[in-house]
Amino acid sequence: MLKKTMQPVERQTYGLRLRIRNLTVEDQGIWECVGADIDGTSQSRTFQMNIKIPITFRGDRIQYAALGEQVLVKCRVLANPPAEVSWFKGQDKTRIANTNYERTNDGLKINKVDLVDNDVFWCQADVLETGESRDYPITIIISRMLNSFYYLLSIIYLDIIIISEPITAARITCSSPCAVEKQTATLICEAAGSPSPKYQWFYGVDSPVVSNGISKYMAHGNSLTINYVDETDNGKYTCHAYNEYDRQGQKVEYMLNVVAPPRLLPIPPVEINLDNRPQQATFQCRIERGTAESLSLEWQLMDHTPVVPLNGIYIDTSQLQINNFIELKFNPVRREHFGNYSCVAKNLADVAYAVARLYVKFIYITCVILVKIRCLFDSYPPPKIQWVRLIRTLQDSDGRILTQGVDPQVIDIQENQIGLTKYESVLTYNPSERDFGLSFECRAINPRIGRYTFLLQRAEPPRMVRVTEAKPLSNAIEISVQPPDTGGLPLVRYLVRYEPIGTSNALKTQTFPAQAVNDQPQVLRIENLLPSVTYRMSILAESDAGIGQLQGQIQVKTLDRQMPQFKILSNDVSCLDDTKCLIKWTVESDGGAPISKGEIVYARAKGESGLEIVGNFGVPIPIDPLLSEFEIQNLVPNAFYIISLKLYNEAGVAEQKIRKLTARTVIDRDAVTMQT
Repeated sequence: MLKKTMQPVERQTYGLRLRIRNLTVEDQGIWECVGADIDGTSQSRTFQMNIKIPITFRGDRIQYAALGEQVLVKCRVLANPPAEVSWFKGQDKTRIANTNYERTNDGLKINKVDLVDNDVFWCQADVLETGESRDYPITIIISRMLNSFYYLLSIIYLDIIIISEPITAARITCSSPCAVEKQTATLICEAAGSPSPKYQWFYGVDSPVVSNGISKYMAHGNSLTINYVDETDNGKYTCHAYNEYDRQGQKVEYMLNVVAPPRLLPIPPVEINLDNRPQQATFQCRIERGTAESLSLEWQLMDHTPVVPLNGIYIDTSQLQINNFIELKFNPVRREHFGNYSCVAKNLADVAYAVARLYVKFIYITCVILVKIRCLFDSYPPPKIQWVRLIRTLQDSDGRILTQGVDPQVIDIQENQIGLTKYESVLTYNPSERDFGLSFECRAINPRIGRYTFLLQRAEPPRMVRVTEAKPLSNAIEISVQPPDTGGLPLVRYLVRYEPIGTSNALKTQTFPAQAVNDQPQVLRIENLLPSVTYRMSILAESDAGIGQLQGQIQVKTLDRQMPQFKILSNDVSCLDDTKCLIKWTVESDGGAPISKGEIVYARAKGESGLEIVGNFGVPIPIDPLLSEFEIQNLVPNAFYIISLKLYNEAGVAEQKIRKLTARTVIDRDAVTMQT
């Protein structure tokens, strides 16, 4: 019997054959063949069927748009495996990167149709798994009203109406950070004009950039890609934008500064044996290399909170600007200073970590193991309290009554009256090896007898650690663990053993001090890992009784570093107040790493359009990364502002800009109404 759907089944000599005609995408999935032998025993086999759908485009090759209006260039792509869709423009297939265009699931949205859209748009689909790639040309016909007549601007066959405009508004853009060492940098040149602009790239003093397919520089239309950038790529890059009407065109320059990610020197661990003398320990976090622009160094605890300089802890940052290091000092060292401390270095390119481990060993006052047993009785008249070790021998059938000064294991027996009728007794006992497994009885006689029985057991190593969550980051993994059964003694530390899968002799071990409250979950952060690598990990707990049991291994893959992706919402009613403006945004993706902070800066706009500003942006305003809106205050009425929003994560910073107009003042609005 075939489970999934009814299809023709042909019987063969040694089994059955399934024949599917008119195969569709609904036939994709898991198929199961079930049979039975003579004895009635059921047998089954399953297989996975994947249906490949070649790239298919849904959309008219000729579409119409009204000048100055918003239009959706429809192009829907069907493919299995799914395809990635890119958009290009013009006969030279220039990549579209202008903010006037927005890519949607159904096509390309043009926010405001302009004369430069008098061109061919290319909808390109690429299937990464199979390498299949196809493009689909779409001709846009723009309609325009002039003197009550409609003219069609068409590029179909020989019916061509060319509206010529010189090159204007040329500029070069690059996402921030533009160039990170050993990564790819892409410069995009944008310009307006009709016919569509053509582009030429230069480096340095008018040296043309040559792209031959294997070059480090890849010039494709209006984009210039620099592969595996390093410090030798610093300098001036020039884009020459021109067209058939304006051969001279415009030239714009861009100064490229390659940002090197920070790298820290390893911090050697420090081991302190505490005694009666005060001792101190110093950790030095030094930058080995990295771009100094926007560079910061900070000492953090393993839960990402800053180290607070209190209770003998000092942070020295005086050598940061001159010698590129900061220090973490403990003077004097205390028992509670035991643990791991993280030095965090950040700049525009990346984040680096170095762990400082402080081991504090204690000298115990005595090697005697003392046990205190406490019992409480409510009695009247006052009782006579006895402590009995229940040996159950022939000589002591009822056990042996313990007496201070007679039994060597008895350190102290105290009796206290608590309230009118409550009496407490505390036995301090130094057990010997033969005492473990025996019961101790607290007996009260008044003359009735009341009893409490205690079983003395040896502490055992902790049980297995239960992992509740494993959160991968780009260069770290955070593991949430539920403390195990301690076996009678508090936990001392956790041990994490890890290694990348497929790499031999790479096993490492990190220790984490156990938190004081043993019944609360704890987060263990393993630092300095490679991105996009699968690690095999095992977690154990340790107490003074020994190392606990191993539950098993877990596998976690670190994330690729990506910057956040977000979009500022364009709302015409967000600046109705004459001195305030509410900015809203939506986060489409955090890039695989939590958004750590956000900033907003703003300045007066220059001119009637565009994103240029007068002077410089003001002081950045920090915002909570969890917010999705922010109100800017103390603005000038009836004025254009350029507002920039930045969101940061471990991969870097993403930025979006928007142009806003504040409302008129109440007096201005009343004056306009009266004139009307």
